[in-house]
Amino acid sequence: MYKRQVFGGGAGLPRGRRERAVRHLAAAAPLAATAGVGIALETHDEFLTGAEVAEVLEAVGSPAVGAVWDAVNPWRAGESPERTAELLGPWLRHVQLKDVASPTDLRPVVPGRGVLPLGDVLEQLRRLGYDGWISLEWERAWYPEAAPLAEALPAFHRVLDAV
Repeated sequence: MYKRQVFGGGAGLPRGRRERAVRHLAAAAPLAATAGVGIALETHDEFLTGAEVAEVLEAVGSPAVGAVWDAVNPWRAGESPERTAELLGPWLRHVQLKDVASPTDLRPVVPGRGVLPLGDVLEQLRRLGYDGWISLEWERAWYPEAAPLAEALPAFHRVLDAV
């Protein structure tokens, strides 16, 4: 089954963004289910935290709609990996990991050399029994000074293997 991630967006229209997200995802859910695909709302943009995404997904109430946990965003918004996992667990479809220089400096650094508690995120996934996709989000196209993928990917594997 092909799954498509979506971002909440709506920075220019902050009033009613939750309601719009629920309305649009609820309308798309039956179409996705009929087509045999899923839609996953990412912890991103105006829905940075697991709490914000879970609130939307609970209101949508469709198994065709789930969550992508971009581990950086809830953490930088002050939500612990334990809390994000607890909130997104029922809907979790994909996890994106990267490491960053600081909560306010989102330049990617080689996994394991930054400040994101990657081990905590992975431990929470193990606790949930999550067996879905985990990907390295490597944004060198936007941050050309970032290390080459040939350096980042082996480090990512070491982080995964350590847990």
